[in-house]
Amino acid sequence: MSFSDSPLSRLRKRGPSGLLAVAGCAVILAGCVSTPSGEAKKTTTLAFSGPVKLACDDGMEMTVTPRSGGISVVSPRGVEIDLPASPPGQSVRYGESLYAVVIEGSEALWMVSGKVPITCRR
Repeated sequence: MSFSDSPLSRLRKRGPSGLLAVAGCAVILAGCVSTPSGEAKKTTTLAFSGPVKLACDDGMEMTVTPRSGGISVVSPRGVEIDLPASPPGQSVRYGESLYAVVIEGSEALWMVSGKVPITCRR
């Protein structure tokens, strides 16, 4: 083999076994591709369709509204924020930067970095 041989000419010299090896690698690599965000958003489904008010610890209240790929929240402390599903495509955990919400059944846990989490219920 010389350095002037192109990868394609080397595959041709190997015959069908070289092409099968390349096809096998392509199939394996295709399985490593992440889901496009548009497809991930289609699979996110919450147990409710409109705004839901939750009663929280210490007499506070939180409002959660589903949106495409995430939720909008008015937190127990009055912060209004949109949170994406994290990871995309699921309907339990939402968050970014300092804020996160975990919704399981009729309970939601509001978390802010550096603060005590707040439990809220329907």
